[in-house]
Amino acid sequence: MRFNQVSPAIDDQDIKAVNNYLKSGGWITEHKVTKELEEKIKNFTDRKFCVTVPNGTIAIYLSLLAAGISNGKRVAIPNLTMVATINAAIWANAVPVLVDVDENLCMSYKDLIRKKNLDAVIFVPLNGRTGDGLKINNWCKENDIKFIEDSAHALGSEYSQKIKCGGLGDLSVLSFTPHKIITMGQGGMILTNKSKNFKYLNDLKTFNRKIDKVDWYKGFGLNFKITDLQASLGLSQFNKLEKFINNKKTILETYKENINNDNIELLDFEENEVPWFFDVKTKTVKYRKYLAQELRKKGIETREFYPALSLQDHLKKYRNKNLKFSENVFKKLLWLPSSNSLTKNDVKEISSVINSIV
Repeated sequence: MRFNQVSPAIDDQDIKAVNNYLKSGGWITEHKVTKELEEKIKNFTDRKFCVTVPNGTIAIYLSLLAAGISNGKRVAIPNLTMVATINAAIWANAVPVLVDVDENLCMSYKDLIRKKNLDAVIFVPLNGRTGDGLKINNWCKENDIKFIEDSAHALGSEYSQKIKCGGLGDLSVLSFTPHKIITMGQGGMILTNKSKNFKYLNDLKTFNRKIDKVDWYKGFGLNFKITDLQASLGLSQFNKLEKFINNKKTILETYKENINNDNIELLDFEENEVPWFFDVKTKTVKYRKYLAQELRKKGIETREFYPALSLQDHLKKYRNKNLKFSENVFKKLLWLPSSNSLTKNDVKEISSVINSIV
């Protein structure tokens, strides 16, 4: 493939960081390097506490437990998001309540406030867009509803009041899989300002030991630790976050300047938002399929947008009549090549091919 839809941006600095750690004599498992990474991201998002776990799905699951959301509690989830968001809620024995999205492809405030008897909301700044996140968080506060922010896509984006994604609500979640803005292969993170949440999460992820390295336990616990080997890569990546953010914004501007195809609309971002992937909306469902096929012939990989959760076979029982926009719009959405390593010339070449497909 000439241009993958996305590839991790790993350079010599990252390789050196991992090699240096392996040569250091560290025990590889979670320890000082993980704590250093947690400290940096905690400070970046202006949070008081941070807990790292193996992946974002586990982070959502544990956030729900920390918020007391399980055993039949009702949690609102946007109908357009990665399936991990809703699967984590089901894993926690919560009841998902699907909410339509708005033109920003984020949870619709208008649809949300019609829902009854909610115990929690999982707001997703999808693809780095912040939508009505602030407004929804305030509504949750007014109605004593827990607000969990699934910012797996959104590290670096900010809400309008300069609150960073990862810093809103009761608990926030980040993800570090290979296609996220920074990666350590796998990995997730939970951020919160409440010491009670931190203590619960930290105890649960470390077997609930009474004292480190002593096999007496306060109660039930599991092992949700990561490794310092992963964190050494994550730390190296985080140190380049501002560069990655600037690259993403440059790529977006280059697409905007060069795509000229009446069959598609390149979806834009606010100045305070960082694109995760670059998405286009086609005029017809048929053209999306045609565009993707023709680009693939030219060695340009794309990815279809997340299907509406309500149309997944195992989730149809959560479907309701107010999901029409999300159930239709995803069929016209396509993610273009979005690697952080793309150059301006790469984007111009991709755009030229897109413009030729009529």
